[in-house]
Amino acid sequence: MIHGARGTGKELVARAIHHRSLRHGSLIAFNCATLNENLAESELFGHERGAFSGAYYQRKGRFELAHGGTLFLDEVSQLSLSNQARLLRVLEEREFERVGGDKTIQVDVRFVCATNHDLETAAKRREFLPDLYDRLNVVPIHLPTLQERIEDVPLLMKDFLHEFCLQNGKPLITIVPEAIRTLMKYEWPGNVRELKNCIEGLVVMSTQSTLQQIDLPERILKATGIAFSNLLSVPDVWESVDTIENKQRLNVQVGMSLDEINREALRATLESVDNNKAKAAEILKVSRRTIQRKAKEYGLSDEPEL
Repeated sequence: MIHGARGTGKELVARAIHHRSLRHGSLIAFNCATLNENLAESELFGHERGAFSGAYYQRKGRFELAHGGTLFLDEVSQLSLSNQARLLRVLEEREFERVGGDKTIQVDVRFVCATNHDLETAAKRREFLPDLYDRLNVVPIHLPTLQERIEDVPLLMKDFLHEFCLQNGKPLITIVPEAIRTLMKYEWPGNVRELKNCIEGLVVMSTQSTLQQIDLPERILKATGIAFSNLLSVPDVWESVDTIENKQRLNVQVGMSLDEINREALRATLESVDNNKAKAAEILKVSRRTIQRKAKEYGLSDEPEL
């Protein structure tokens, strides 16, 4: 029984268990929350021809397909009580009948289940069969949240960077230490899955070989207490605008706020490259997504934020 919050990698653990075992059969996965009671019963146990309307042919269920291997039942708490009772029988007797059939089929299957619910409490409330809970909970595995193992963020981030750079045909991208520290301050409510999606987005949108703190998603910057508008600093912008002609386009006046100066710097840069955001990103040494986001924030673009 693998227990953990969403996005902690429960199916990944199930696959690791299977691939490191001596079982040579397949790993068959089934999400118990995707189908209603009748369809889930047919999907798990199979059915005979004519068992119900639309059953035009005999079909093997997930139990038969997993014979000699591993059956992974995700979100097992979502199974109906009726299907829980049938599952309990398979666990105890290693046999079952297809829907609409009378032939007993024997199977040799390892069961790995996963849930993000408290099944022990559900069993006490009779919302989950107590006997089934006892049979499934033989080897419990608890997966901590990413916040509970925040020191793994750099390791996971490095692995995801390599994966998505290779997938998108890009040279390996690095992340500056300030950005890594910001990622480690974030709470990651979506756990490893959220981190993976975040890194994929950064790689896809990146136009530079190094990701800066300003390239991080705005929700992460806000959640970690970083003022996004202050990340595009005046000295950096001034040094990035490399010609006297372009510097003269900056309408900077005494008394302007830092935010107003940044807006003017971005406006002048976009004007100098005919509003080409990719070129502006290269000049300012930030990602194109950052340029789009800042342009939208400052009212310099009508494009939707990507």
